[in-house]
Amino acid sequence: MATTREKILESAEKLLHLKGSAHVTTKEIARAVGLSESALYRHFDHKEDIFFALMAEHQPAFHEAFQTHPAGTATVSENLIALVLAVVHYYEQLIPMGVSFLADKELLNQFRATTQPLGMGPHNVFERLAAYLEEEQHLGRLGRHLSALTMATLLLGPCFQRAFNHQFMGFDPLHQTVQQFAEEVIQGLIPAMLPS
Repeated sequence: MATTREKILESAEKLLHLKGSAHVTTKEIARAVGLSESALYRHFDHKEDIFFALMAEHQPAFHEAFQTHPAGTATVSENLIALVLAVVHYYEQLIPMGVSFLADKELLNQFRATTQPLGMGPHNVFERLAAYLEEEQHLGRLGRHLSALTMATLLLGPCFQRAFNHQFMGFDPLHQTVQQFAEEVIQGLIPAMLPS
C-alpha cells in the first residue's frame, strides 16, 4: 500500500503533467490526495520540494537498469537496448518537470542549488552511460576509437529527441514502439562502436 508521501508525489506528478508547475498549487495536490493543505506541509515544506522529490524518484529506476545489465553480461547490443529503454523512460518523466523548471528562473536556481551538491540531475544520465560504455571498452567488447563520452552522446541524443517529440506532440512521429526505436537505434550505432 502506498504511503502518504508516495500518494502526494503520484498526485503531484499527474497534476504537473496536466497543468505545468506554475499552475499547480499545494491546495490542489492536497485535495487530490485527500489531505488538508497543512497535512501536506508535514511531508514537504514547499511545492518546489515536491517537484525536486519527483525528479529524484525517477533516478533509481534508471540506475537499476545498469545493475540488471552490467558490462560484460549478455551481449553489448542487448544491454544497450535495455539501457536505451531506461533512458527514454527517464527522459519522458524528466521533460515535463524540466520544462517547468526552465520556464521559472527562480525554480531552476533552487533546483540547481538543491541537486548539484548531491550529485543529482540530468547530467547523471550522461555520466552513468559513459561509465558503462567505458567498462565495455576495458573488457574489449567496444572499440576504443571513440571515447565513451562520444558514444554516450550518440546514444542519448536520439533518446532525448524521441522523448521530447512524444511529450510535445502527444505521439511518436516515427510511429514506432519504444522497443522498436531502441532496437533500431542500437542496430544503427553498434557497428561504429564495436572493435574494428
